[in-house]
Amino acid sequence: MTRCAAAAILALSLASASQAHAAPGDSSIFALVIGVNRSAEADVPQLAYADDDAARYLALFRAIGGKAVLLSELDENTRRVHPQAAAEARPPTRAGLERAVDELAADVTAARRQGVASVLYVVYAGHGELRAGHGAVRLIDGWLSGGDLAAAVIRRIGADQTHLIVDACHSYYLAHARGPGGTRRALSGFSRARELPELGQVGLLLSTSAARESHEWEGFQAGVFSHEVRSGLAGAADSDGDGQVSYREIAAFVDRANAAIPNERFRPAVYARPPPATDQLLDLRGRRHGGIEIDGRHAAHYILEDARGVRWLELHNGRGQTVRLVRPPSRGPLYLRRLSDGAEFAIPPSLDVVRVAALTAAPAGVRSRGAAHHAFELVFSLPFDAGVVRSFRTPTTVAPPDALASGDQPSIHWRSLTGKLSVAAGAVAIGAGAYFSISAARLGDVPDGASQREVAHLRDRIHGRQDDAAILYVAGGAAVAAGLLLWLWPDRTGAPTIAATADGIHAGYRVSF
Repeated sequence: MTRCAAAAILALSLASASQAHAAPGDSSIFALVIGVNRSAEADVPQLAYADDDAARYLALFRAIGGKAVLLSELDENTRRVHPQAAAEARPPTRAGLERAVDELAADVTAARRQGVASVLYVVYAGHGELRAGHGAVRLIDGWLSGGDLAAAVIRRIGADQTHLIVDACHSYYLAHARGPGGTRRALSGFSRARELPELGQVGLLLSTSAARESHEWEGFQAGVFSHEVRSGLAGAADSDGDGQVSYREIAAFVDRANAAIPNERFRPAVYARPPPATDQLLDLRGRRHGGIEIDGRHAAHYILEDARGVRWLELHNGRGQTVRLVRPPSRGPLYLRRLSDGAEFAIPPSLDVVRVAALTAAPAGVRSRGAAHHAFELVFSLPFDAGVVRSFRTPTTVAPPDALASGDQPSIHWRSLTGKLSVAAGAVAIGAGAYFSISAARLGDVPDGASQREVAHLRDRIHGRQDDAAILYVAGGAAVAAGLLLWLWPDRTGAPTIAATADGIHAGYRVSF
C-alpha cells in the first residue's frame, strides 16, 4: 500500500541559524514529532501507520536522551502497542502545535543559558499536498506551509541546529509522493530550491524524488522510508563506526536497503541535504547506553522486535562490518531475528552493551505473518558497509533537480488542444466579422443621382454584410469563450484559497491531485 495525499519543496523561508559544534554528548537534543493519518480529501484514503511512525520516532529520541514532544492521533492498535506514546500524545492541531513549540522554545532557551548547544529535529509523517503553488503538510484542522514551518516552528524554537525529516507526499517541494493504492498523481507548479535562499540553514532528509512515491507496508506497520531512516539513525547507518550518522551515510543506507527491489516504483528514494556547516545528522557518541552490538563475523540480515511484535529496526551489515545499535525503550523482552537461518536471540536487559556474539541462538518463535508484499520483502536483502558509502553516487538521489522529472511533466490533454484550436478559430471569425463591418460602413455613402432601385440594392448589400458580421462576432465570441474554458479549466476540482501567514496574506487557487 502506498502513502500519499498528493510532498514538492515546502517553501521554507528559514532564518539563519548558528551552527554550534559541541563535544560528544554536550549538545541537548529536542524533537517535535508529528504523525497524521487523516486525509483532507474524500478521494484520498487515510494512512494506516503515520501514527505508528510518530510513536517509534518518539521512542528513538527518548532512547538517546532527547526531549521529544508527540503530536498525533493514535488508533486503537497503536495505543495498545505503544502505551507510553498513547499517554503523551497530543492532538496534531494548530493549537497543539503552538503549545508544543512554546514548550520546546523554553527548553532551548534554558539550555542556551547553561551554555549547552541545542539540536532540533522536526519530524513529520503523514499527508502532503500542493496548495497555491507550494507544498504543505496536514494537521487535523488545517495545513502547514513551508512558511508556517519556518516562522511558527523552526524560528520560534530557535535551536542552534535544525534537521527536518519528512515522510509525506510532496515532501521534496514541503519539500516528494505518497499515493494510495500505487496510483501515480501528477505534480506540477512547484517552487525550485534556488528560489529559497534561506533554506540552506536547515538540514533536510525527505522521502522520494519528484517522480516517485513513498510507501507504507503492513509488514513493517510503518512507512517504508520512515522505518529505514529510524533503523539508520539507531546506528545501522554508522558505516565507519565513529558514533555519528552523516547525511551521506543515511542516504546510502536507505538507497542500499531498497536496491534489490526490481521495480523502481517500489524503491523509496531519499533527498538528503545537510546544513552548510556540517554533514552530521545525528551524534550517537555517549548516547547508546545498554546498546546492542553485532560484530562483522556475525554479519547478516537482522530484525529487532519486541514481545508485542513491534519491528523497531532492521539492518544487514556487511561481512567485517561491526554495528552498534541504540536499544529501544521496551519494558518487555527484545528479540533479534536473523533471517538467513531463522535463528533468534533473546536480548537480556542490561546497562552494558549486549554483544550478539556472546548470545545463544534459538529457533525463531515468531514467523512472518500473512502474505507480505514481495517487493518489500526484499528490503535490506543486500549488506551495507563502509564500501557502500564510499561508492554511493550522491547526484542520483541527493542533488536537487533543476526541474521536474520527465515522468511528472503534464501530458498534452485533448481538452487543452481543442481549446487552443477553438480560440484560434474564434479569433479568425471575429477578424472576419470586423472585415464585413468595415466593408458595410464603406458602402454606406449613396452616390448622387442614384435611382431608387440602386439605393435599395445598396442597402440590401449593407444589411447583408452587417448580418454576416453579427453572425461571425457571435460565433467567434462563443468559440473563444468555449476554447478558453477547455484550455484553462483545471483537470481536478479546485477551490480559491486565502491564508494569513507571518509573511503576509496570500490568495490563490488550490487544485487537488
